Amino acid sequence: MFTHRLPHGGAIVLSGGPGAGKTSLLQALSGLGHITVAESGRAVIRQQQACGGDALPWRDRQAFAAAMLDRDRRQYRRHCDVKNRSWRFFDRGVVDVLGYARLERLRESAAMRWAARRYRYAPEVLMLPPWPDIYRHDQERKQTLAEAERTFEVLWDTYLDQGYQPRLVPRGTIRERRDWVLSHLGLA
Repeated sequence: MFTHRLPHGGAIVLSGGPGAGKTSLLQALSGLGHITVAESGRAVIRQQQACGGDALPWRDRQAFAAAMLDRDRRQYRRHCDVKNRSWRFFDRGVVDVLGYARLERLRESAAMRWAARRYRYAPEVLMLPPWPDIYRHDQERKQTLAEAERTFEVLWDTYLDQGYQPRLVPRGTIRERRDWVLSHLGLA
């Protein structure tokens, strides 16, 4: 468990496969006044769909990964390269892009590997497991549940490979998960 000392500026990553409840958990943390940072993948998809771009996971996965990495680096610099030392909760981090490249068997660019080493978060990454009961498709989430489960496994291994300590967030209501995170971090 963390103490009130803010590891890596209090930058906490919530990760896992799609449809596991990360965004809902982030919204619950934001509702209590915590700083939260939305995932880059959905923002890139929305932006690319709006402009008719090809950097989409169903068109050009390598370009999609590069666009996510660019956005993740900007998000990190915006929220972590500042003097403010309050807790920040990220819906995914730069390591997720490296995990995506591994999942999709894309070329792991030097920029991906460098960013994973340079932009560091708290050593413990909070991982939300696949959860069939809440998994839903939408305009941006087109993966099957099996793909979501595989994504979780690859991300878990990628975070381990990058020197992080993945920690499973138990299933439960949004409030139960929020309270677990806060208790686990010593913020309850």
